[in-house]
Amino acid sequence: MKIKFTLLFVVVILFFSACKKSNDAPKNTAPTITATYYFQGTLNGQVTTWQVSNGVTGYVVGSEPNASINAAVVNGIIASLSEDTGTQQFGVEFRTFEAPTQNIPAYFDGFVNTGAWAYATTDVYTAGTKAIAIYYTDSQGNAYSSIGPQNGSSVKVMSVIQVPATLTANESLQINLTFNCTLYPVSGTGSNVTLTNGTATVLLEDLLY
Repeated sequence: MKIKFTLLFVVVILFFSACKKSNDAPKNTAPTITATYYFQGTLNGQVTTWQVSNGVTGYVVGSEPNASINAAVVNGIIASLSEDTGTQQFGVEFRTFEAPTQNIPAYFDGFVNTGAWAYATTDVYTAGTKAIAIYYTDSQGNAYSSIGPQNGSSVKVMSVIQVPATLTANESLQINLTFNCTLYPVSGTGSNVTLTNGTATVLLEDLLY
């Protein structure tokens, strides 16, 4: 009986050990994306996921122009996801726009093409040159951007869907992209942030009017 009891005890231990291993969830695992608009990436080894649920609470989408001295030219438009009750923000700037005098919607709709894009490495805007800049603000209000050297980094627009104008917004583009880059402190002090496995779907509104 002692031998049988010992064997049974060993079997029970092995059974619970196996259950424990199978129930241990992988740490720092990216959650499944269920929202239309989102940002997901690994920031210095930490998976970060923001999803826009209803567009009113939590994270919200928006666009803002980056205007030049000449009001007739909009250098870039930033499509962003931001926390409605905090300071966190993620943005993708598409540049360099030149506001046409005619048929603005057609010009805007054709500006963002699928495929690989170059990162903007300086704050200088060059008319006719297409480039992307990534912006990120953490929960402490520290702002970062991809403006700077980007050796080995990449950014690719995967899809572009035209979104018709509404009563409250101009025509827009629903853009899905993948990226990895180095983010530099806008203040010029502090450590860089390494962004890998980045993916996002943003809403870029036509602000060329």
